[in-house]
Amino acid sequence: MSFKRDSLATLLDRVYANYTSLFRPLDKTPRQNLLKVFASVEAGIYHQLLGDLDFLSKQIFPDTAEGAYLREHWSIKIVPLYAIAALGEVKVTGQANKPVPSGVVFQAASGERYYQEKSYRLDASGRALITVKAENPGTQGNLAAGEKLSVVSAIPLGVDSEAVVSGNGISGGSDAESDEEYLVRVLAMLRNPSRYGRRGDFALWARDASAEVSAAWEFKNFGVFGTVLVQVINGNQINGVYPVDNLAEVRNYISEVAPPVLFEVRTPAIIPVNPSASLPPQEDSQENRELAVNRIKTYMQFVAYPGARITAGALRLAAIDGVTITDITVSLGGSTAGIMPTTILEYPYIGEVSWD
Repeated sequence: MSFKRDSLATLLDRVYANYTSLFRPLDKTPRQNLLKVFASVEAGIYHQLLGDLDFLSKQIFPDTAEGAYLREHWSIKIVPLYAIAALGEVKVTGQANKPVPSGVVFQAASGERYYQEKSYRLDASGRALITVKAENPGTQGNLAAGEKLSVVSAIPLGVDSEAVVSGNGISGGSDAESDEEYLVRVLAMLRNPSRYGRRGDFALWARDASAEVSAAWEFKNFGVFGTVLVQVINGNQINGVYPVDNLAEVRNYISEVAPPVLFEVRTPAIIPVNPSASLPPQEDSQENRELAVNRIKTYMQFVAYPGARITAGALRLAAIDGVTITDITVSLGGSTAGIMPTTILEYPYIGEVSWD
């Protein structure tokens, strides 16, 4: 629902139509039934008015406001994070010393397009590394190194029509934060309105820096100089966890808002946790297997962090509900008492669950 104020002419037409639809002068009805006509029309008017007031009252509070109103009300204090376009290098080949003018458009097999903003020149070996940017923002613009691109604009003279993604791939593309993710940041700001570098502030600043950062943690006294280590990741346990590519953007944002404190921004090594599991024969079904995996991943979403200590027993308890799944055996490293420790430079996530 959205609030909308109709024009006076529209309201007049609507009320008149309501009266005429209810008032039938040719019917053999008592005169006092006109009161019912008036009451029905006025009740409809007040019902709509109270509905609008009820809708507007919910927009006052961040946890009940709709996305557009939430952003409109709080964007002055908490800037929304919008989608980011992927950026990277592609290797272009052709005749030696041939120019590659700006404006060349490349296309991947998926249909995503990438454009070149600057002019380049092939070297003596007929190669050049060209920086390209995805046409559309979002994760769909990310490409791994080695992917092939085709030139879909006018092909420059002496330049091959195909290029190959180079380096670390075309990366950094991220989707805009959802309404729920923005609400989490708004509530965090309301609970901690004054940030001056105390515990937890660097992690919150990292979340505010980029839509690519979905979670952040901070660790004090890192290294020989007692630096604050800020670890950031992209994604989640349910849909996948990835490193953050635009660390420089996160670092620059924190430098602007944080006090003059030594800090370092990193993205941890993603360490897969690959448990093995088995269900009782009477409960062993594909549906229950998927349910158990989803519960384990949901549990990990809440408890995983760089340096977390994951145990097979905790994963087992996360999968059991006592009704659908009454028991399950979970092993790590071949043991039901298995433990997987991580350091603050590593982040554990559920990889493949094998079934016995």
